[in-house]
Amino acid sequence: MKFNQQVLIKVKKETEDAKLKKYRRFELKTRNNYRLDEVVSALQKSIRRGQEERALFFCYELIHSNFIAYFWRRMSIICVEDVGLANVEAINVINSLTQLNERVNRNGFIESFHPTMAVLYLCRSPKSREIDYANDWIDRRTETGYREKIEIQDLDEHNEAGRERIKKLEGNYQRNKDEVFYYESILLNKPVNIEENKYKKRVWELRDLDKSKLNKKYSTKEKT
Repeated sequence: MKFNQQVLIKVKKETEDAKLKKYRRFELKTRNNYRLDEVVSALQKSIRRGQEERALFFCYELIHSNFIAYFWRRMSIICVEDVGLANVEAINVINSLTQLNERVNRNGFIESFHPTMAVLYLCRSPKSREIDYANDWIDRRTETGYREKIEIQDLDEHNEAGRERIKKLEGNYQRNKDEVFYYESILLNKPVNIEENKYKKRVWELRDLDKSKLNKKYSTKEKT
């Protein structure tokens, strides 16, 4: 039995990069005479809102106008900007689909199964703008002169100021170095115990560290 296969569409020889290089003082247009920048914006807004049919239309408009690489670059941005921490696996999915699509698209042909899957996947994915907000926050804060101070836990054997600090402590340098590192520098927030910290306990024993501090952890307090 024969099955219907997707038609591979022949495109013009002019490459996407060649088109983008020409974009200086005039508008780039897609095959249906949309402005390229508006199509990209509409694609992202549609995915953001989970509007699958609208997102698929603009996806096809991009790839069949031979802006395939541009499409995948935008999808990688959407993964972080609009999906982000809500579904970190999205990055791997989109990256894999991009690579698979590149393998198939050879000799001037376009295959659109992978772009379609990417669009539907991101439309249906949970969303989070937290990465974008965090990026915007630190960007604006630094513009206004915001700076962080180097704190005591930052100064250990791995930097000059830390080594000088350890030298000033009473007792053996090697012992003090271990205590500074294990009691301060490597404390974790939200630690995960693997087999009840099998190797951590062995390290504590070998270095003769204070067992009462074995489960000490760092608890963050958000700054306002």
